[in-house]
Amino acid sequence: MECGRAINLSRDGWMEERCLGAGGFGTVMLYENKITKEQVALKRCRLELNSHNRKRWQQEVEIMKRLHHPNLVSARDVPPALDVSDDELPLLAMEFCSGGDLRKVLNAPESCCGLKETTVLQIAGDVAAAVEFLHSHRIIHRDLKPENIVINHVDRKVIYKLIDLGYAKELDQASMATTFVGTLKYLAPELLDRVEYTKSVSWNF
Repeated sequence: MECGRAINLSRDGWMEERCLGAGGFGTVMLYENKITKEQVALKRCRLELNSHNRKRWQQEVEIMKRLHHPNLVSARDVPPALDVSDDELPLLAMEFCSGGDLRKVLNAPESCCGLKETTVLQIAGDVAAAVEFLHSHRIIHRDLKPENIVINHVDRKVIYKLIDLGYAKELDQASMATTFVGTLKYLAPELLDRVEYTKSVSWNF
């Protein structure tokens, strides 16, 4: 989804640069500190969320803060100058991945005949590593799609990372879930059939 035009706001060196994306829960903006050159992607929740989705938002923030993996976008501390008051929903600060998302790569003219085999294998390997890590913590993503795979460049190496745990689910001891969530075009058959499902839905992406 597109987001509105960004408005530059300077706070203790921090400046709002541009909108990186928007979804059902909130908007992600890029901020840069003009003094230190540090960059951070800041996700702000929409205030009109109902109580159920507000709880889901808080869960996303908590999960992101405690998980650390090379193929998951890392949470950052919210810069004090950009933080909100204690009575507001928390912000989610994340590392900025400058390569955009996989959807933009797939839609690029040079990708009209598909991606190179080496690129496909790397994407599959990086995404699988992230999914396996989530599963090892009894978490299923439930919204795997090209828009939720972003690209970062580290020491001239391309790394693919999962983002957006807004629909993530922590499984209980039964390891089963029933909630109908996700993006329609990428739903696993179990969700379409409205039956109980496990972490195996991640492999239908």
